[in-house]
Amino acid sequence: MDYRDRSAFGYGTHLFADYKRMVLVDELEESEEFEERNLGEIPAKFEVCPTCEGRGTHVNPAIDSHGISSDEFYEDFEFCDAYMKGVYDVPCYECQGKRVVLVPDISENDPRMQEIIRRERDHYNYISEVEAERRRGC
Repeated sequence: MDYRDRSAFGYGTHLFADYKRMVLVDELEESEEFEERNLGEIPAKFEVCPTCEGRGTHVNPAIDSHGISSDEFYEDFEFCDAYMKGVYDVPCYECQGKRVVLVPDISENDPRMQEIIRRERDHYNYISEVEAERRRGC
């Protein structure tokens, strides 16, 4: 699965971003992975969207998620030109074109909450690593 697809499905997070109130709200009442995870509302801050790197758009994963070789560009100059001009771009799956996303503001939370947020982030990073290794055939 492409990283842009994970962003589209909110893969790795159960938090709903309330942009008006600058908080993340836990959508799960209980979790098997984190028993004490009843987070409620978490103060948040804006960061540049990691999926589109602040551009608001990215190439549709259906076009290039399995890679495009230089040979493909060489064989089809029209495709190459359209690709480079952004014809195949779609609004970012993670930020929906806003260019920024809300992330937990760890400095504004109590120590217990900070630990829970770190564990959630570590869990997401672990899943991402496993997925990357699977793609490489490890």
